Amino acid sequence: MASESGDALKRIFGNTGFLIAGRATNAICSFLYIAWAVRALGLSRFGVLMLVTTFGTAISTATHLQSWQPLLHYGTDPFTNGRRAQFSRVLAFCVRADYLSGGVGWLVGTLGVALFGTAMGWPAADQGAAMLYMTTIAFMNFSWSAGVFRLCNSFWLNMLVDLSGTLVRTVGSGLGFLHHMGLDYYLLVWSMTQLAMFTTSTGLGLLQLRLAGGIRFNPFARLAEGDAPGIWRFTLSTSGNHVLSSVFNQFGTLLVGGLLGPADAAVYRVSRQIGEGIAKPAQLMVPALYPEFIRLRDRQDWYGIKRVTVQLFLTIGGFSIALMGVAMLMGNILLTWMLHVHWHGGRHLIMLMLGSAVLGLGIVPLEPLLTVIGQVSRVLRARIIVTLTYLPLVYGMTRLWRLEGAAAAGVVAGLIMFGICLRPVLAWFGQMAPGRAPARPATAETQGGEGGTGT
Repeated sequence: MASESGDALKRIFGNTGFLIAGRATNAICSFLYIAWAVRALGLSRFGVLMLVTTFGTAISTATHLQSWQPLLHYGTDPFTNGRRAQFSRVLAFCVRADYLSGGVGWLVGTLGVALFGTAMGWPAADQGAAMLYMTTIAFMNFSWSAGVFRLCNSFWLNMLVDLSGTLVRTVGSGLGFLHHMGLDYYLLVWSMTQLAMFTTSTGLGLLQLRLAGGIRFNPFARLAEGDAPGIWRFTLSTSGNHVLSSVFNQFGTLLVGGLLGPADAAVYRVSRQIGEGIAKPAQLMVPALYPEFIRLRDRQDWYGIKRVTVQLFLTIGGFSIALMGVAMLMGNILLTWMLHVHWHGGRHLIMLMLGSAVLGLGIVPLEPLLTVIGQVSRVLRARIIVTLTYLPLVYGMTRLWRLEGAAAAGVVAGLIMFGICLRPVLAWFGQMAPGRAPARPATAETQGGEGGTGT
């Protein structure tokens, strides 16, 4: 059992490495394309760009069904055991969920711009460009192919998907800087980035299915009885949890823009991006954790799950200490370089943003574990409580202490979320894996019997 959990940890760290490589490339390039965009547009117009694109991402997240999670949850067993027809039907459900949620997001985003656009901080003259950008939401959702990559243990393909979008955005922003392009051009570049990622991910996902063999993919295939009992409830619960978690990343920026204006929103968004970028390597463990927890669950290796979780907490703890040091040394320098202005109190702002991100790291092993053991409703309940607390908190603290108050609200919300999720995990370990793992029984081979060496 110890070797199985050890192998799981090796795969988790190995697969996370591929995800880190893709995101690290994006993080490095973001220092370039954000700096180019700020210099081409100016801080205030760049803030409008961030508000429009953040609103589109927020609507996409709010309407997106996280299809990769039901694909892993219900598709791992038939895929592993060769039941290709059943797996194809589960896959078809997930593909339809992606395209349906993309279409709904497009409609909601367009309606939202028409009704509330100027209230979110961008000028009325930019309404038409913002509404046109909302078509991007239709191809932001390609979660099913990410699920296929994870099932096939081909996490490196996610790196290629990230790279395709990064190249488009970096090259496009560089050209816009050289030729002094305006807001409409940069909205087009951000839109083409999503289109490139959608095309690359879809093509690689179909290629993986072809290489797997025996999978006849029909997007219109209906689920048969017994294929995936409770799949809609599971999908809505995991997606609802993801929607609520996006409140911190997206709607906080929109609220700051509405209260303080586009320039402050730009500073808030970029400082959050720096904090999350520094913490991103550990956060990328989440997609790699799900398949390993599912394998251990199917073997009923509860102590293996406990061992993996404890090791991850120890790793994240050490990583978090290193992150704080990096933020103290480099955070304000990065913020000044990217925005091309010196922002008073930038170091404190980065430290608060990183503090919120570090608390999010503590939830990295807890959320997938609760999902895999059938307690996803607890995660959803925790998100609801935190969201109801966070929204009025960030509003009040932003009015009182401006950007520092908005960042501090995220820290408070992170503490609440961590505490609520930790409690049921400790209770589950106490019931299913109390104390230390029992010693493995001695076998004939280890005792020097047939096939053994003897001592």
